Amino acid sequence: MRSPGRRRPLRRDRASASPQQCRELAAAVSYLPSPEHKDQMTAGMLPQLRSDATACPRHLDLLQVERWLRDAVREGHFSAVAENGFPRYVWAAHDGQVYEARLTNSGQGQYKGYPLDEGERPAWL
Repeated sequence: MRSPGRRRPLRRDRASASPQQCRELAAAVSYLPSPEHKDQMTAGMLPQLRSDATACPRHLDLLQVERWLRDAVREGHFSAVAENGFPRYVWAAHDGQVYEARLTNSGQGQYKGYPLDEGERPAWL
């Protein structure tokens, strides 16, 4: 039986990191689009939108999304759950929409991203 005072971090629990750690991490992460969240040809990849996946808004470009990812990490908007030193989830809010980035390659710090519905966003964001 587990100790009553201990618990694993939840998916949306925010990590605590120093500003220096956040800056270093932000420099190491990158965005890699996923065909599972595309409904049109993007970065030379054919779309393969899953029936249960949210399509990325078409007006976003790859450089803009990577900037949002790095800015969100720099601001400490990432999960306490990590793999190989990279947070499993990162969240960014822009123009009233919250986006979630999920780690897809923990060896290289690569993320895919997608918009969240209102009820899915972290309460602290």
